[in-house]
Amino acid sequence: MTPIIATALALRAKIDETDPASFTKSISNVAISTVDGISYPRTWDLEDPDTEVGYLNANEVTSLIQHEGFRFWGNRTCSDDPRFAFETTTRTAQFLLDTIIAGCFPFVDKPLTPILARDIIDSINAKLRQFVAKGWLIGASCWYNEEINNPQDLSQGFMYIDYDYTPVPTLENLFLNQRITDRYLVDFSKLIAQTA
Repeated sequence: MTPIIATALALRAKIDETDPASFTKSISNVAISTVDGISYPRTWDLEDPDTEVGYLNANEVTSLIQHEGFRFWGNRTCSDDPRFAFETTTRTAQFLLDTIIAGCFPFVDKPLTPILARDIIDSINAKLRQFVAKGWLIGASCWYNEEINNPQDLSQGFMYIDYDYTPVPTLENLFLNQRITDRYLVDFSKLIAQTA
């Protein structure tokens, strides 16, 4: 029997290997072919969060469910910071930082001129625009912050560049509002004519 944590890590690795935007997709609601049973099944219902799995999810615990195969169910981390409540938000932050740092490597140890600062900002903004265009971010931008860059730091080769972004949120709960109406009967005669 494979420990479920090993299955979760293998699934994370598989998603990372097959999806260039894997940081925007959690392991939740992905069919797992290597699981053939649950030792301690929990109650779960797609339409009702008032179940054992719903309770666990509300308390930041991912669970295993059986629905069209076995799959993990839950997106939350144990972070006290609500900005990092979702696995995908944390992974997006890590991906962005790693990508921006790697992209800035060629600029390090070059002469610190206004042109270099502009090139760095333009380079980062170009990469952020690509991520937005691909749907990997909702929005993002990078800029030079005069308030935190002072002549003393600049003279010692220290420059601070700010960036912000909005990660793609995970659709954790979908609520449907159902209504019965007679408005589609208003043009009933036209509907009859269309059947001829």
